[in-house]
Amino acid sequence: MKHLIYIVISIAPLLFAACGPQAEAEELVEQFMEQNLREGLSSSSVHFTDIDSTHAISDSVIVSLRQEARQSKRYRPDVKYAPDEPFKKLILTRVKYNIEEQECSDTYYLDMDLTRVIAFKENL
Repeated sequence: MKHLIYIVISIAPLLFAACGPQAEAEELVEQFMEQNLREGLSSSSVHFTDIDSTHAISDSVIVSLRQEARQSKRYRPDVKYAPDEPFKKLILTRVKYNIEEQECSDTYYLDMDLTRVIAFKENL
């Protein structure tokens, strides 16, 4: 019985860690990619960097990133983002993935609640 208690105590932190902010960010980005990649394209071998925060992205940079994204060959031109509002601090993560055996990389900017994609840029 004592062994069972020790096992439960040692596994519990791992379960809670799996549901943390990193997992939330990854799920949000994967959903965004699934909904917004051009028809016929799908990603594979998806790998994320650890999430981080940034104050360096101004509202004008967000507008510029969104405009650049309309020219993307991988994403639809009518990508839907979070509503326009001022963002003082954002969460960012980089994702590497393959599309048709080509390695791709994007940087995603998310709101602090990890509920919306604010913008992204394709890394060349």
